[in-house]
Amino acid sequence: MTGYNMEYHKALNRSHILPNLLNGAKTGVLSQFIADIVLSTLLYNEAIVIKDIQISSIASYYAAVASGALVAFLSIYMDPFAVVLFSTVAYAFVFNLVASQTNQTEFTLRPREIVFDAGVSLALIYAFDPVAHNQYLRYQEKRHLIEPIHQRMDRSITQSIFFIVLVNTYGFLKITTPK
Repeated sequence: MTGYNMEYHKALNRSHILPNLLNGAKTGVLSQFIADIVLSTLLYNEAIVIKDIQISSIASYYAAVASGALVAFLSIYMDPFAVVLFSTVAYAFVFNLVASQTNQTEFTLRPREIVFDAGVSLALIYAFDPVAHNQYLRYQEKRHLIEPIHQRMDRSITQSIFFIVLVNTYGFLKITTPK
């Protein structure tokens, strides 16, 4: 086994920043739209024939782009479970900021709700995402300056859509369920 080549990994990480940011923003918009379609079909099945698909507010799309770009950037430097925490906070912050600006209301964040949402997202990813486990182990190896033993794994488009819909379903149900 050869030693850890830190300069190689730094250069590799830097080369991924811009493409990851662009892909993350694009994935954020796409994921929000896919979630709107799937959730509209599941929740408004009878009305879907008569009405159009229920599209989320503009704040949801801004938040999806911001959290998608943040996930793409941070995934280079952090393990997937830590990234979920940051992206959950980013989504809540951007969503509430844009919603407060477009609705002319006061900007408020609910820390308990954000922590709970992050916990639910972590539990869903831990329970259903084998790629996240592999990425976590790979990150730990790099963090300890060990050349990664675990091979790089990427989610298939089917897995990505599944997790997007799974996590967004929780968020959508939380919004539509009376407090």
